[in-house]
Amino acid sequence: MNQEHLQKLARAPNVEELRQSIESLCQPFGRPENIRILFSKDTEEYVCLLELGSPNLNSSIIENLGGFYFANGVAFRIPTKQANG
Repeated sequence: MNQEHLQKLARAPNVEELRQSIESLCQPFGRPENIRILFSKDTEEYVCLLELGSPNLNSSIIENLGGFYFANGVAFRIPTKQANG
């Protein structure tokens, strides 16, 4: 994910705000059908999994925002240290 988008997501004060920020970033490509946000204590980061319902839309997200393919969607890793420091 490019640094500008990553920093915007990392500034989210809570998981619901993070979810809304992800939805906002995805708007040009389509509304996400499913967003899952997991927190990893080991790596101190959020892992966000999202599905847009179309492989073409998933490709657009990866090309424009970064991330990587995971199952039927796209995944992002967002370090929480970036949000706190």
